[in-house]
Amino acid sequence: MTVLTENSPELIAGDLAVAIHQGSIRDGERLPSQAKLARSYGVSSGTAAAALARLAAAGLIRTVPGSGTFALTRQDLVETNPVLDVLAAASVCRTLAGMESGPGKPDSSALAVGGGSHRESVWEDEETMPSRRLDVGVLAGLDRHVLRWMSEAYVSAARALVAHGVSDADRHLIESARAILRDGGRRPKDQPAIARAGGPQSADEDAVLRIWPERGEPRDPGGPPF
Repeated sequence: MTVLTENSPELIAGDLAVAIHQGSIRDGERLPSQAKLARSYGVSSGTAAAALARLAAAGLIRTVPGSGTFALTRQDLVETNPVLDVLAAASVCRTLAGMESGPGKPDSSALAVGGGSHRESVWEDEETMPSRRLDVGVLAGLDRHVLRWMSEAYVSAARALVAHGVSDADRHLIESARAILRDGGRRPKDQPAIARAGGPQSADEDAVLRIWPERGEPRDPGGPPF
């Protein structure tokens, strides 16, 4: 796992990804130069260049020789970007965590998403993209502290995706974020239910066999996962 140390290229790249998601860096806008990033973070030019390289690998920017580095526009993105999708899910959770419910309070079962400088930002900007109403009744039923934790976990995960790239191990994380954006956290109709006992068992849950091979028996797949 990549450690996001202070002023590391991973931290800088994560900051830029968050700025792109929030619309502080808008579609097609030029990013700060390597020299400016180096001065702002107190790092070498090489560290700044490494940060931009990670952002490019994440599919969020492009470099035009002689002109600079620019955030990709929606037209440039062939498909939805996993980093921005995870950040958007974080925004949905954080917004719900900050909403109050009860008599006389706004309806928290529906939330306007889209309309920002990126596909699923909760920030509305009708000049760039119309917003849409997302039924988040399932999420709204969660305790606000759980929603806040989910938001922070998604932001940390998005930063990690920028730092190390998307791997097979990230598939469930990305799909969970997209389920929030697509269905408000509901299970799609064509997706089978997970067994009550815990569902499919990950190979990583048999870690004990790597520590004590002599035990020789995998854990009960029908038992609790941990």
